[in-house]
Amino acid sequence: MKRGAIGIDIGGTKTLCVLVDEHHRILESRKFKTEAVEGEKAFLQQLLASVRRVQTVARKKKLVLVGLGIACAGQVDCEALEIRTSPNLLRLEGCEIGAYLERAVGVKVHLRNDVQMGIFGEHRLGAARGVRNALGIFFGTGVGSGVIVNGQLHTGASGMGGQVGALLAQPVGGPKAAMSHGIVDRIASKAAIAGEALVLAVKEWAPYLHDKVGSDLSKVTWGMLRRSIKHGDKRVEEMLRARMRVVGIATSNVVNFLNPELVVLGGGLIHTFPRLVVKEFEAGLREHLVPEVSDVLKVKVAELGKRAAALGACCVALGESPGVNSIEQAA
Repeated sequence: MKRGAIGIDIGGTKTLCVLVDEHHRILESRKFKTEAVEGEKAFLQQLLASVRRVQTVARKKKLVLVGLGIACAGQVDCEALEIRTSPNLLRLEGCEIGAYLERAVGVKVHLRNDVQMGIFGEHRLGAARGVRNALGIFFGTGVGSGVIVNGQLHTGASGMGGQVGALLAQPVGGPKAAMSHGIVDRIASKAAIAGEALVLAVKEWAPYLHDKVGSDLSKVTWGMLRRSIKHGDKRVEEMLRARMRVVGIATSNVVNFLNPELVVLGGGLIHTFPRLVVKEFEAGLREHLVPEVSDVLKVKVAELGKRAAALGACCVALGESPGVNSIEQAA
């Protein structure tokens, strides 16, 4: 019988569950809104229901499930299969999600950080195929990133290696800057960009956006910002361009240090504004790179789209090792 695996991507706003065969072909996909605020029990029940539906498809396809991979936002314990900390999923902190699914589904479960699985997925199946050293940056609810070093996923001493979102981009305010608006995540996360766009709308510097959303932040989506810019809200476009250039400048420190062949940009923002983001990010980045690093570097848009992390988790579930995780190593 053919082998198959399930990959789950638990993000701050959505959870995606996919079924693949041993050749990484997606046979089924299920998505639902991540309602972590309703509590751990409600979320796990919703997640299990989605996994059950995918399992049904696997049986119909006569696949033997060899594993289930979970990619989750935040810091995870790969040995205990527990979500340790997750700023965007606070109600799930301490959740022993792996043990729960192992008991319920009856297959080996693997738990990893979502953005690390995103770049691993791109390295195995997407834009970073064949690349030995790559940095992946994903713009979504937050700004997450992961890094491939010498063909292996680098996870660091506590499993959080490669976090570009924590880079200090505006060192105003001393040590407190890292807790306010000084880091990349506070500049280029969805909340940060949407919040600044809403300020422009309320001040009537973005008339189209103001007409469509009023003062309702929940209506300021990536798609709404695209329509706002298309309908002439120049201040919104200027704000977005400026922030992407700042991210590029901040990232130059990491790129100069790592000397990768490739930077992969992914996430909802990238797929909504691919040309704008790549242009401004790369302009800010290359202005501060040493020539020897810049000459060998390429910047690409992620190829796997919203499925990158789930597919990376599938690869792990199929036995394709991303490298030894530090937490597992320490254990």
